[in-house]
Amino acid sequence: MKLSWNVLGVVVLGLGLVGCGSTVGDACTTDGDCGDKGICINRDVTPGGYCSQACVPGKDETCPTGSTCVSEGASNDVSACFLKCTSTDDCRSGYRCVGGVKGNPNSICIVEG
Repeated sequence: MKLSWNVLGVVVLGLGLVGCGSTVGDACTTDGDCGDKGICINRDVTPGGYCSQACVPGKDETCPTGSTCVSEGASNDVSACFLKCTSTDDCRSGYRCVGGVKGNPNSICIVEG
């Protein structure tokens, strides 16, 4: 019976690790902090870094669930996914919920101004 509980513990731990990972809007310092497809937007306008991924403007399905594609969100030539929000409470510390960024109809978490 002890072996069964040990095996179960390993399986549960393994499943927990598979589910772990960063999401859009998480803090980062390098692209590696943001998962397989992730990019770390780490500029003056994103203190603490901002996990994202490249996307196609107008096609939110190219972003993870709960995020939206912002045209030129990462740089002048790279659109990026940003965390959708309904209030600043949905955003991490130092960020706020703002609508209409670069023509995107959704409200997103961006740096406080």
